[in-house]
Amino acid sequence: MTNLKDALDRIETDLADLKRQYDLFFQGVRRSEPQEERRILEWMVRRLGQRKIPNTTDQFRFSGLQSRFHSYSNLWTRMVRDLEEGRLFRDTQGTLVRTKSLPAEPVTPDHLDRVIEQLKNARQECGIATEEKEVDSLREMLKSRAAEIAGNSGARRVEFRVTIEGGKPKVKAGLK
Repeated sequence: MTNLKDALDRIETDLADLKRQYDLFFQGVRRSEPQEERRILEWMVRRLGQRKIPNTTDQFRFSGLQSRFHSYSNLWTRMVRDLEEGRLFRDTQGTLVRTKSLPAEPVTPDHLDRVIEQLKNARQECGIATEEKEVDSLREMLKSRAAEIAGNSGARRVEFRVTIEGGKPKVKAGLK
């Protein structure tokens, strides 16, 4: 039984140490992400999770440690992704700061004009008539769709492109 208790103690101390290492990384004190330490701790948690733990107290303690590790792991992954994608940045003191809200317009009016013109041409090629009132509703729909895509993905800009598939024009969105 002491072997299991020692393993739980080790996971607990390693998790606290890994949290400190990530805090140092996000504060800018540590230059690189502690990936190797995280990989080792993940292996230990996975390995212990495969064992049968007969004592309910130890099982409860392990479940708490396991869930805390996974919660931290998800947080670290999200913060590193936000840092890499520019949604987080370091200020002059080295602390992480969230970027301001996204620009009000994720798609520029001139880009919308080009896309609508390309769509008109594509519809003409396919033999589909385009009325002027459809153009206005299409412009509004593309604006709202761009805002929705930018909000969901965190992208600053959304680009549309027109393709013809199966004899019908299609508008596809991409992130910039």
